[in-house]
Amino acid sequence: MLAPLTGKQRKWVDDTLNKLSMEQLVGHLLCPESRNYSIRDWLDILEKVPLGCIFSCEKRLEENELLLRELQKASAVPLLVAADMEHGAIMFKKGVARFPDQMAVGAADDAELAYQMGRATAKESRCRGVHWTFSPVVDLNLNFQNPVTNHRSLGDNPDKTIPLFQAIVRGLQEDGLMAATVKHFPGDGVDDRDQHLCTSVNSLPKWQWEKLYGRVWRAAFDAGAMSVMAGHISYPDWQGFADSPADALPATLCESLQVGLLRRELGFEGLLVSDAAPMVGITSRVKAEEMALKNIVSGSDVFLFAEPVKDFERLMAAVKDGRLSEGRVREAARRVLEMKARLNLHVDPFGKQPSAVELKGFEASAQAMADKAATALRGPCRVPKKLAGKGKRVLTVTLTYVNKTRQSDLEVFDAELKERGYEVEHLLNPEHNVLMKRCGEVSMVFVNVLSVMHLRIGTTRLTGEAVMPFWRSFYANHDNVFFSAFGSPYLLHEQPHLPNLLALYSAESTAQRAAVKVWLGEIKPEGVCPVRLPQVKVKALDLD
Repeated sequence: MLAPLTGKQRKWVDDTLNKLSMEQLVGHLLCPESRNYSIRDWLDILEKVPLGCIFSCEKRLEENELLLRELQKASAVPLLVAADMEHGAIMFKKGVARFPDQMAVGAADDAELAYQMGRATAKESRCRGVHWTFSPVVDLNLNFQNPVTNHRSLGDNPDKTIPLFQAIVRGLQEDGLMAATVKHFPGDGVDDRDQHLCTSVNSLPKWQWEKLYGRVWRAAFDAGAMSVMAGHISYPDWQGFADSPADALPATLCESLQVGLLRRELGFEGLLVSDAAPMVGITSRVKAEEMALKNIVSGSDVFLFAEPVKDFERLMAAVKDGRLSEGRVREAARRVLEMKARLNLHVDPFGKQPSAVELKGFEASAQAMADKAATALRGPCRVPKKLAGKGKRVLTVTLTYVNKTRQSDLEVFDAELKERGYEVEHLLNPEHNVLMKRCGEVSMVFVNVLSVMHLRIGTTRLTGEAVMPFWRSFYANHDNVFFSAFGSPYLLHEQPHLPNLLALYSAESTAQRAAVKVWLGEIKPEGVCPVRLPQVKVKALDLD
């Protein structure tokens, strides 16, 4: 359960709440993102809006700590700083352990390594001024075509996922270093649509939702998770829209879900934050000028990715004309202050740097997790001994949708081969005729399929230039082509006749190293796929 405040923490909350003006209380309900503003811009905003929270982005990372220190100095009450840290302190490009994505945690099925991931995230983030992570993802990936969960999920079986995310929460929150946020309430992973593009639907009947997601949420609260993120996801059977699911509002606009189900039925007492405001799952259901108000009135305590000045003015106007009660504002602001107290931000919003020994241990845990997660989905996943050895010429091919704002290639895989003495030629999304020609010039080919979340919004499946190299099934004409799935494990459904396939569930550097070690026989692929792979069956269509 949620850890109780100490006497000193409670006193700080009460004293602070009592002395804050209504403007300061309302400012605590907004969490804008930092990517669009310079330090000067933010200082100007803070003069107009007494914000309580900020989301820290990857842009201008070299300025990030300087920005946060300046903003903390300018804030009468310490700012609560959030970031997406779903598999380690991944916002920071250097100096942190590179844990693989959450589905790799599920495949490794090691609660101690899951705890170490949480611990590393907390220690490596808090010293940089970030203390609120929007993780872990506790959604069950029940629909293999869901474009939001996929390899961000720990799996599809609560019996397996619960011990792992409880360990992550424990690692994050131990010693009050960081607040965990379990997401996305009431549960993503059922629909095949993307809440970035529409209100997605958890279409399970109540009895089955309770058996699956009800268990997950209760287990998360038993673990003491400080925060929940409400998704732009509806749950029609609870909301009374079983006969017209498309009419059900997302949780972010629905009091019966945020208050009736989450608070009263499930008993959650911590902080409730909305998912991001620009997503079509909410913007398609309410006017922009009413969005923050309706989100807060329906039960959220913090409105994420707010427009700081505009939404502050909108909420203040709503307080003045009675559309937003002072009681609701104080209730939400108290929860924000309670989280700040649990994190001891009033003592120090930053923290100590991890020791060199700790950092080395975190890096070892990250690699151990990636190694243990590697899963042979088809074939023994080992290069024949006669082909291995220094001086051998190999071809590596990355197939992916190129998105330069995110990872676009797998350089570490090639570097690991070169370190072992291989001569490596590399191609990125080659034309099929070029690929077939090059395959004929080398003894073996490693085909690395990079299909990760948000490279292309709305799908994790192979599209565009990543598909065309399969034209003419080049691998059918070469005896030594070895496939690795970096990200989605469902490649085998899209390409059911691949001769072999190793699943890594992630494109992180640790996963790339693990893949090379498996293919060259240095370690065995011991991971177990934590989701059921789809099976094509003969069945009648439901045409009603």
